[in-house]
Amino acid sequence: MNGRTIARVAATVTSLGIGAVLTLTGPASAAPDAAIDQAVTHLTERAGTDQAARAGVDALGSYTKLVDVAQLRDIAGAWAPFAYAAPTFGCGSNGPITTIIAAGTTEGNNRDQGASPEPGTLRFSATPSHSGAPLSSGLVVAWLNVNNGHSGIDALDDMTEFNLPTLSKTVRTGPGTVIASMWGVIGYPGAHCVMTPTVGTFVVPEIPAAASAPAAPETAPAAPQPAPAIVPGS
Repeated sequence: MNGRTIARVAATVTSLGIGAVLTLTGPASAAPDAAIDQAVTHLTERAGTDQAARAGVDALGSYTKLVDVAQLRDIAGAWAPFAYAAPTFGCGSNGPITTIIAAGTTEGNNRDQGASPEPGTLRFSATPSHSGAPLSSGLVVAWLNVNNGHSGIDALDDMTEFNLPTLSKTVRTGPGTVIASMWGVIGYPGAHCVMTPTVGTFVVPEIPAAASAPAAPETAPAAPQPAPAIVPGS
């Protein structure tokens, strides 16, 4: 399966998946948002001629047309899966088509060695149905913060202490609501899994303001001292 074929399959499967999301959420009521359109255009330019990346960014662009961006800016949450499990091809004995569950996690100050990212960041992760430890990760996520306009295309290239892929990546999105798509390939012994794009919505909490230094306690005014007595004849 070459890159063009993968991109065509990805585009077809993604359109079906996004259609399912639209069916579940009802008719789209999103109004055009110039900042969001500009950010999607920027991501498309970054994808360049990479057919798989273009399919992933196109999925993200289509998703922005199906959701109400204004309402997304006010939702909240800590952990959320992508909208649907991504159909995946080439995973050997598990069948011609398997799935990957992708998710985004944010837990404020509870860092836990990166599993729960610090405020202002979002950790993307993927859980394939294929058994065994992956040997390599070619997964990619394209994301867009609808509150601050920040966006990016990042590889899920975090590694374990044993130099094996974690199939995850923590990105600095800034606080706000983030929409994203994920796609790519995962290498296993004897299998090469090709993940078609999936899309999702995630919320990054506000970065807490730095605690201000406690005010110094007020010093009580000194008690008035009596005037010195005058000694006669001195």
